[in-house]
Amino acid sequence: MIAELLAKSGKSMLQGIPPDGKAYWAARYWDRAAAERHQVLSDEFLAQKDVIADLLRSHGAEAKYVLEFACGTGAFTALAAELTPATEIRAVDISEQGLERAGARVRHDNLRLVHGDFWADNGLEPADLVMCIDAIHHLGDIREVLTRLRSFVAPGGVFIGNIWTVDHFHEFQRKRYGTLGHLRRTAAFFTTAMITRASGSRLKTGAYRTQLIHSAEALAILHSVFGTGVEVRNQRYFMAFVCQV
Repeated sequence: MIAELLAKSGKSMLQGIPPDGKAYWAARYWDRAAAERHQVLSDEFLAQKDVIADLLRSHGAEAKYVLEFACGTGAFTALAAELTPATEIRAVDISEQGLERAGARVRHDNLRLVHGDFWADNGLEPADLVMCIDAIHHLGDIREVLTRLRSFVAPGGVFIGNIWTVDHFHEFQRKRYGTLGHLRRTAAFFTTAMITRASGSRLKTGAYRTQLIHSAEALAILHSVFGTGVEVRNQRYFMAFVCQV
């Protein structure tokens, strides 16, 4: 219960202050392949990938231009190249290391990898399929992130994304890092929350790089940003969705 209390207290202190993980993610990449081999959570990560693949098959069948934000090492970029008829794919990430691995992984005749911050002007045109997988909760305030993502979806296009929800967060973290590991990480988050609040947001650390919300709140935000054309696939730890524009 200590971890739960630390997380709740830290989140309360950070109300109105979005996460800022730019420096953290620019210096590294998330190894999704390793996550998919996790001794306990492998099936959860693989099931999550299967859901995204299914959404690509069912809603990306007419996509000609795919635009992906926070592509990381290209796990889902590769799925888009395989499962859609896209003749053009643009994939953006802040990590040069991640983009290097994406370039080695993805096979597509018209793939362009863009090194850039999600919030910057990267000279990108709206696409008929926009993707952001495993990253929305890292990019800032979730409503603001989704609003920006929607602006890149061309009329009649679709957006496919997911978020990691807080519904069973502590269970997930204990399975992923162990009880003590989860407690250490939650304590670091709580300390960062105190520093961030006390400094008026001038001082931040990578320990606050994720904004977690409940699936019910996420659904309300999705409907607010995208209207009624929202299809949701709820999993125990993740929430995937496709939104029509």
